[in-house]
Amino acid sequence: MFEYILEIIHYGVIMLFGIYLSAAFLGIGMNRSNILKFLGVAVILGILNTISFLSGGVEFTERIYPMIMHLPLILLFWKGYRYKLFPSALSVSIVYLCCQISNWIGVFIFNATEQQWVYYGTRIIVNILIFLLLMHFAAAAIAELLRKDTKDIVIFGLIPFVYYLYDYAVTVYTKLFYSAGEVVTEFLGFMLCISYVLFLILYFKQYEEKMETEQQNKTMELQRIQSEKEVERMKQSEYTAAILRHDMRHFLNDIAGFVENGEKEQTLSYIHEVIEKVDSTAGKKYCTNKIVNMILSSYENKMKEEQIDFTYSIRIPKKLEYADSDISSILSNALENAIHAVEELETGKRKIGLDMRTHNDKLLISIRNTYGKKPHMADGLPVSGEPGHGFGTQSIRYVTEKLKGNCQFGVDEKYFILRIVL
Repeated sequence: MFEYILEIIHYGVIMLFGIYLSAAFLGIGMNRSNILKFLGVAVILGILNTISFLSGGVEFTERIYPMIMHLPLILLFWKGYRYKLFPSALSVSIVYLCCQISNWIGVFIFNATEQQWVYYGTRIIVNILIFLLLMHFAAAAIAELLRKDTKDIVIFGLIPFVYYLYDYAVTVYTKLFYSAGEVVTEFLGFMLCISYVLFLILYFKQYEEKMETEQQNKTMELQRIQSEKEVERMKQSEYTAAILRHDMRHFLNDIAGFVENGEKEQTLSYIHEVIEKVDSTAGKKYCTNKIVNMILSSYENKMKEEQIDFTYSIRIPKKLEYADSDISSILSNALENAIHAVEELETGKRKIGLDMRTHNDKLLISIRNTYGKKPHMADGLPVSGEPGHGFGTQSIRYVTEKLKGNCQFGVDEKYFILRIVL
């Protein structure tokens, strides 16, 4: 009698386990209304299961179990809760796979004790524990995953679906699994291998697409920041020019007074002073290439403020064949890293040198800078222990490789050197 009661509780726990966990995996909230609704569903499905058992026996009930238990649940999520069909079916198949944890532990315990009531008791306890763990640690993550487009989650559903079909095909509808046929017993391993390889391929492809999108976002952000710097510089120049225009009449009157008084040296000195003020309103022209000039101009004030000795040699055409965003990403990250490195040095030792040129249809970029602390190199990249740093060098490598070029980071006793060939 005790064993029979445990058996009934065992099937009841499995049914509640499947219903509530499938709903949680879809992201259905466990409020009072839904809890009572799913409890009603469990009662209805339990009655159907009981009728099937009384009319056809255990074997018949096992055969039609997917039709009286899994299919109604999928239809409820699909039509009742308006979830897509594929995620609805996937949530049920994932839970079915999760049931195998308690099944295996139960079988293991049964083989050790040869007591059927111990098997049922073990499955009840394990299912409750697994339910609590999955609800707390996995349900939210799986629900977030199942909200994605079908094409993005199909690979995650391959293993649960394959296992579901395999298990029913070889243990319920046939007894091939227990016949110990080598083809049958090895099939699951074969499918798991295929599924895993497909998962790696598709996941890596999605990972690359994600990285490219993130890189584009970073590049756009860099361009936005540089544009803001350029606009600010232009505003400052325009403001200074407006003051000069306002004061020009006074300048000319002063010059005229010096000339009338025959003060030649003072006149020339004053004219040179005015010329310097006018020149200071114009942005420095580093080269004829617009994007390179804009980037260098945006760092001009920063280098002056930090008293960095910046030398450059730029011999590149007015228009490069590469996208402005790619050149911006490489050059901005390189200069940002160089400035950060020399800031640790005392004034007079802060040096940055830039050499850009084209040779044999290739763009050559070389940046060298002094440093305070010698960088640690790993996998050909300088490694930073500071939070928020290290992304610049990774970005340079990523863009360089995307453009089918190569980059080299090196360090000697005095300089950190970056060489890029595109």
